[in-house]
Amino acid sequence: MDPNYKWLIAILIAIVIIGVQSYLSRRANVYLGAIVPILYLVFIFGWWINRTENVNTSSLIKVAVAGTVFLLGTWVKGRESQKNKRKKELEKMKLHDIH
Repeated sequence: MDPNYKWLIAILIAIVIIGVQSYLSRRANVYLGAIVPILYLVFIFGWWINRTENVNTSSLIKVAVAGTVFLLGTWVKGRESQKNKRKKELEKMKLHDIH
């Protein structure tokens, strides 16, 4: 496979993962947003176990930490978005009750 296609596929996979993480983080169930970061860590750990001889461990740790921090940050932003949405809905309900 052409190396350019590998990069394109990797970018598309990353976009899908970020989209799924963003979607799950905005759901009412708070734990749905934890699924993707946990799967990411399991994947990284499994990859490290299977390819120990060809992997620079420090680089792998950096990628694992950076990816996890990014996914957890997306989770936090999604929870804040959900909280703000609920707050706005509650304010609308209070306004309708007053009138």
